[in-house]
Amino acid sequence: MSQVNDDGIKVIDAEPASTASTTSTSNTFQGANAILNNTLDGFANLSSRFNPFAQKLNKGLGQVRQYAQEKLGTAENVTELPQEYKDLEKRVDALRNVQANFLKISRTFNNSSYDYPVQIQESLIGISNTVTREIQHLTISSVADRAAVNNNSEDQQQQHSNTLLHGLSRVAAEGAESIGVEEPLGTALFKYSAITSKVADARVKMDHAIVEKFNKPMQATLSTTLEQALKARRQVQSIRLALDACKSRYRSARPEKSEAARLEVEQAEDQFVAAVEEATQLMKAALENPEPFRNLADLVNAQLQYFKEAQELLSDLAPELDEIQITQESLYRNNRA
Repeated sequence: MSQVNDDGIKVIDAEPASTASTTSTSNTFQGANAILNNTLDGFANLSSRFNPFAQKLNKGLGQVRQYAQEKLGTAENVTELPQEYKDLEKRVDALRNVQANFLKISRTFNNSSYDYPVQIQESLIGISNTVTREIQHLTISSVADRAAVNNNSEDQQQQHSNTLLHGLSRVAAEGAESIGVEEPLGTALFKYSAITSKVADARVKMDHAIVEKFNKPMQATLSTTLEQALKARRQVQSIRLALDACKSRYRSARPEKSEAARLEVEQAEDQFVAAVEEATQLMKAALENPEPFRNLADLVNAQLQYFKEAQELLSDLAPELDEIQITQESLYRNNRA
């Protein structure tokens, strides 16, 4: 008995076997298969005492039996999936791996401190400062004084962004204040601090853009479109196991139960064909989804905006520092002459 649908999915049923199989298997596989069958038959006989769940449980045990036999290499007449379906599975797996691997790296942008390990120590200092402020709150009775302490702490937190560039900017600003802005080096440090702070802010802005326009949409694609396709594929696998289990029962059915077993096989075939068609459509939809192209374009645009802004800021700073450097070198040579 065979069935071919409009999409070319062919399912072949075996008639009840009249002769012994001529295929020989190893003694190890035969022994393992016999133990498996005896164990599952015992479960099936036990389940028959607990109607109305017996029939459903027996079908489930049939799937388990079929799966185990396939793994042991003792299963016969395993239903083949269409070549188009198997090709789509490979393409979907490749797409999913690409997106998952991208997210493993791009998740770094979720934490803007990724380039500044010193922030761990500074975080501990921040915790200490928080404890100090709480102690001050307990000792300050004036509401106005408490508000002033809160405002100062908020300003410090805003100025203390934990990125490498922000750290360089803070060090330069502290150096300018220590040396004095009226001094040439203090002036250079002050200019460097101001520009580097702006570049750092632009980088944090890039990080946020990548998180919102790349990481989150790509994660959503993995959790929706691709996950639906994978779920449909798991359903196909489950139904195929059920179909092959039905075929196995049909081949070994006694004459008085042969017709019922044949009808069961036909019903399982219809379910299998429908499941393959649904999974095929979902896999094609996942592969044709234009969202990954948009995500990649947004990633590049976020990087482009950052590097463009950084280039403009540093292009303005570099000539000013060069001018200060040339002036100081000239003064140095004149004083040495």
